[in-house]
Amino acid sequence: MGEPTAKWNLLQLAFIAVYPACLSSIRMVDGMALLALYVFLFILCIPPMFIQHKLGGYEQKGIVGLFSRYLPIAKGVGVALLIDLFLTCVYFAPLVCHFGMYAVISMIQEPYLWEGCSNVWNTDKCVENLPVTMHSQNEGVYYNRLSGQASDVARQTPEKEFFNMQYLQITDKISDIRGFPVWNNTAPFHDIGFSMLPVGLTVVWIVVFLIVGFGGRVCGWILFVMCPGFLGTLFAVLVYGYMNLDKAASNQFLSRFYNLNFDGFVDIRTNRKLITDWEKGFSLLMNSFPVWTAIPATLGKMTGRGKVSRNLGWLLIILVYACIVQVPQLAMAPYLGNLLDKTSSSLPESTFLDFNNVGSSSGIKVVFQAMPAAFSILNIPKQYAMLFFLSLFLSGVMFLSVGMLTIVDNICDSLFSRSSRLSSHKILVNFVISFIMIVLALGAGFIHMTQAGMYYTVLMDQSVLRLRFITVALLAFSIIIVYVRNRFAVAEKVLLSIWCILAAIGATGFWLYSFIITKNIPISYAGHQVSDLWELISWLLAGVPYIAIPAAAIHSCMLYEGDCSERSRYLLCGGDEDDDDEEEPRNYDGYFPTEPTAPPYSYMDPGGQHYSHSLYPVDDLHKATYDPEMEPLNSDVRTSRI
Repeated sequence: MGEPTAKWNLLQLAFIAVYPACLSSIRMVDGMALLALYVFLFILCIPPMFIQHKLGGYEQKGIVGLFSRYLPIAKGVGVALLIDLFLTCVYFAPLVCHFGMYAVISMIQEPYLWEGCSNVWNTDKCVENLPVTMHSQNEGVYYNRLSGQASDVARQTPEKEFFNMQYLQITDKISDIRGFPVWNNTAPFHDIGFSMLPVGLTVVWIVVFLIVGFGGRVCGWILFVMCPGFLGTLFAVLVYGYMNLDKAASNQFLSRFYNLNFDGFVDIRTNRKLITDWEKGFSLLMNSFPVWTAIPATLGKMTGRGKVSRNLGWLLIILVYACIVQVPQLAMAPYLGNLLDKTSSSLPESTFLDFNNVGSSSGIKVVFQAMPAAFSILNIPKQYAMLFFLSLFLSGVMFLSVGMLTIVDNICDSLFSRSSRLSSHKILVNFVISFIMIVLALGAGFIHMTQAGMYYTVLMDQSVLRLRFITVALLAFSIIIVYVRNRFAVAEKVLLSIWCILAAIGATGFWLYSFIITKNIPISYAGHQVSDLWELISWLLAGVPYIAIPAAAIHSCMLYEGDCSERSRYLLCGGDEDDDDEEEPRNYDGYFPTEPTAPPYSYMDPGGQHYSHSLYPVDDLHKATYDPEMEPLNSDVRTSRI
């Protein structure tokens, strides 16, 4: 049942739980959508997080191990979750690489490398100090920079042209890969002669490998140390912005950004904005808080079987997320607010970026284009620009590490359950599996570093999320069965199961609604849409994880020896629970409870729970059957049984 001691304590878990912060930095919403996020956090996330975290800690298994034991027919659901998580890591790692590269680029030249329209890569459409306008008439908060819309085509910011034309060297279509971008026109990189992006991606995955490769205990301590680094760098940027920039502009931005408009509650049928806001809040929550994934069970396993850790760990994760989800936005607020104040008079409001768009492309544009514009126009010291991108890089590495740790831990558990020989070399097996998974992720991510790479990032981002409503429904149904079959309090199981069913119905409904309204929206980036062939590839990619569901069920059926009825029972009910139930009375040190002070003792009763010659070696001295005449004459070879 796993290791007798926990790999992480609750303090470590609290620090590690900040890992989703980077996800919220590239998906931004405002106003009522944020209110919806916190409402959904309480209603939709508490029951699945509680159940998965508690099961992972109590059983000391990941999501695949839980289903393999209690519901083998659903083992494929766990495998599908791991594939989904792997694909997420594949397309998110290039963004983490971009965070790190921008941290380096912001430091290598004074003024900033992306400033001005006199560079080789700039076009005649470039306009310096292109303002960012705000529009808030029942439409939320918008920005005109990098909108990619027709009204913005004729005028480009220097930051936009640097990001797309020099840094990414983006092509006009997804099939025009060409190669990796080489920055020959950039003075600091002119003499290098090769592309830095694949090198940066390799460095990212090497760092993740060094964190994950030595097991959960080492990974926990490294992430525990990385958290203060992430928070320290981000809060340094936040404090500088609020202390040194115009407070009136910052407060005006915050008041508009966090404006709560309750007009939609008056007539919900005619006011569709309320529904849209709540759908955006739900999307931000589901995309930045991995509750319906394979991660919660692994986090529970890492925090151990203790009652305190398994009953409070889930609450700690939710509270940390509630506190950290808006910190990146709060750190950016003074810079964006002052940017609006400085430049709002020189451009019509018809050109803007929809900041309400919860898609990752909108957040990417704000991080890589609006924030660099703020750093250059507001004359922010380059150290703070570096700290901003470094904070996102550290948070991104933490997310990749938690995700890969979940995948590797589930794979290793499956191997250990089938081979006792491998279980005696856990560190080596974990190291090898980590290396294999990192190599696969690195190989799959190289295409994202090409000149068409951003198209593939946006493609995978939308593909992975298309059929998420199926995952939520299957996971909820399966995990509730596993939870009910465990030995917890009946009242707890009834209440949490009902709550989890309602939460799953709500989450599935919102995911299905999102699927319906977005299924016909073409995949595009920088005004360029992908072809119908790549739309088909996107649908095929969305269905890849679900191939594992029937495949894993067939695999479980083939592994079990027995006739058809026995195999059917095994698929639906799992293995014989009595084998593990006998071990239930053991305490956390692995010992049985003390024996009674008078006979009969459990080992005297052949039908007793603990009857076994191997449990009490002192009872196996064979004194009753000892015969001295059977001993050899040579005393050197006598038995020591007496």
